[in-house]
Amino acid sequence: MRKSIVSLLLVYLFVALTKPVLGQQRTQFLGLTAGLSPLQLKDRFRSEYTYRGAGLGLQVYYGQNRLKTQWQLEAAYSQVSSQSIVSRRASTQLGDLLFTYRWRLSSTSRQENRFAFFGGPGLHLFSTTTNYSPDIDVKTVVTTGIAALGVSAKATYQLSAKQSLEGQGFVSALSGVYRPDYAYFGRDKLAVSWLGKNPFLNAQLSYQYQLSKQLKAIGIYQLTYFHYDKPRPVTGLTQSVRLGLQRTF
Repeated sequence: MRKSIVSLLLVYLFVALTKPVLGQQRTQFLGLTAGLSPLQLKDRFRSEYTYRGAGLGLQVYYGQNRLKTQWQLEAAYSQVSSQSIVSRRASTQLGDLLFTYRWRLSSTSRQENRFAFFGGPGLHLFSTTTNYSPDIDVKTVVTTGIAALGVSAKATYQLSAKQSLEGQGFVSALSGVYRPDYAYFGRDKLAVSWLGKNPFLNAQLSYQYQLSKQLKAIGIYQLTYFHYDKPRPVTGLTQSVRLGLQRTF
């Protein structure tokens, strides 16, 4: 009887000591992807026509997963050659920086549950710099910079032991846009927008295949859309199709 009580106490002590440790377990991951980046850009200061084109893009991301929380920082850069139906070819550079912090909103108690859902705040910085006359001495460069604070959501589904799908999205709640100072249009350089007006949206779908214990192959489709009326109307739609690798450690 005494041995049974001691055994139960030891089991209880082991569970009590290991439970907080398990709750703090974490994994870190680092990924690199590259691929094609199509672009549609309509800058009404420059032209009423839409510039369309495609180029190459590179993305790197780093993050950390815990039992109930996760965060991720990703940066991307693309160089795109675009043209409208009435213009010469232009050169556009795209910069993208996104930070998200999310809480797990689905249950963690059921190990067989293949679906997980996360939500939380996010900060998105985005820029486009277009040289509308890259092949002549007189160059016209227009830069648009966007800073958006909003809501981020993510869902994952485990297809099998080695395959999984992941979708995530971001929508702005408060954003600011910088546009150049055009003398004959006024000196308005910065405009601020609230939820529901002048949207800034980002969505991403990825497929992951486990190559080894620490290495995954990644396929990603990403879309970013924005529209701002001030200081001068501009609308953009960027897409990316990329392949790469992700390492967990």
